[in-house]
Amino acid sequence: MLLRCDAVLFHRDKNLIMKLLHIAVFLLALLSQPALAQGGKPVPVRTAEVTLEPIATPIEALGTARAWEFVSIRASETERVTGIKFDSGQRVKAGDVLVELSHGEEQAELAGARASLERHRRDLERLQRLERDKLATREQLDAAGTLVAETRARVLALEAQVEDRIIRAPFSGQLGLRNISVGSLVSPSEEVTTLQDIRQLKLDFTVPERQMSAVEGGMPIRAVSPAYPERVFTGEVMIAEARVDTQTRAFTVRARVDNPKELLKPGMMLAVTIVSDQREALTIPEAALIPLANNQWVYVLEPVDEGFVARKRQVKLGQRYPGKVEVLDGLSRGERVVTRGTLHLQDGRAVVEQSAGELTQR
Repeated sequence: MLLRCDAVLFHRDKNLIMKLLHIAVFLLALLSQPALAQGGKPVPVRTAEVTLEPIATPIEALGTARAWEFVSIRASETERVTGIKFDSGQRVKAGDVLVELSHGEEQAELAGARASLERHRRDLERLQRLERDKLATREQLDAAGTLVAETRARVLALEAQVEDRIIRAPFSGQLGLRNISVGSLVSPSEEVTTLQDIRQLKLDFTVPERQMSAVEGGMPIRAVSPAYPERVFTGEVMIAEARVDTQTRAFTVRARVDNPKELLKPGMMLAVTIVSDQREALTIPEAALIPLANNQWVYVLEPVDEGFVARKRQVKLGQRYPGKVEVLDGLSRGERVVTRGTLHLQDGRAVVEQSAGELTQR
C-alpha cells in the first residue's frame, strides 16, 4: 500500500516538472522577441537630433569693473577760485574749462612781457636794417637778438603760469561731484572733482594658474552684473599678468568690456566667462542621457520596416552646458536620440515619435 502511494506522488511530481519546463521554454521564446515581449505595442517617445554646432570651453570668474580712464581733478597752485564752469555729473570734452583760479597778477605781468617783446622785436628789425647799411655792429645785432629770445621765454613762462590757474578737462568723460565753491581757497591736496570715461570699462579678475595656457589676448568674454541679470555685456581679453600670486596660485587678467549706454559703473562686480577653445562639436540634450555605473548611454532610433526601434548605445561625453552636452564618441550627426520615455524602453523595443502635447495627454 505504501509503495502504491509513493508511485502516485512520483507521477504527480513528474507531471508538475514537465509543465514547468514547458512554461520556461515558452517564456524564453517570448523574451527572444523584444517587441512581442512588450505586447508588440510601440512606446511613444520624444526625440532630438544629434546636431553639429559651435561650442567653447568656458572659463568663469568674478571681476571688478574699473573706468577706462579716471583722474582726480586738482589745482596745481594754491589760489582762490574765481570761476566754476561745470556742474556735478556734467559731460565734458577734452580741453573744456572747468575752474578758473585767481591769476590777475600773472595776467598783468604777461601783458607787460608781451609789450616788451614787441618793443625788442622792433629794435631788432631796426638794427638789422642799420647793419645792412654798415651803420650798426654785429655785436649790437646779436645783443638785440638775445634780448628778444629772453623776453619770448619770459612770455612763455608767464603764459604757463596763467594756464596753471585754469583747470581744464584732460579727456572727454563725465564729471563727478563738485567739491568747491567760488571764493574758496584751493590747494593741490584738495580734490576739485573727478573725471571718468566709462564708455568702455577695464575688468580685472583672477584665474587659477592651471588655466594659464587657455587664456590669451583677444579672446572674447561675456559679463553679467547682478544689477542687470538679463543683460550680457561683451568684450575681449586685453592682457594676462605675467605673474602668479604665490598665496592664491592665481593670476590677474584684464579685459575690455563695451559699455555704450554706460549702464555699468566702476566698482561693480561682474560674473565673467571667457570663451575659450572655440570649436564645432556634436551635441545632444542632457535629457537623453542614461547613467549606468560610470558610463553614459542613450537610446538611438533605428529605422525598420514597421517604423522605428530603440537601440541602446554607449556614448563618450565632453563638455557640459546648460541643457545640453558635447558628445565625443558613439553618435553621428543627424541621428535621433530619445529624450523622453526612456523608462519604458528596452534595447530593440518598437517606438513611435510623438509631440510634447501627445505625451502629456497620456
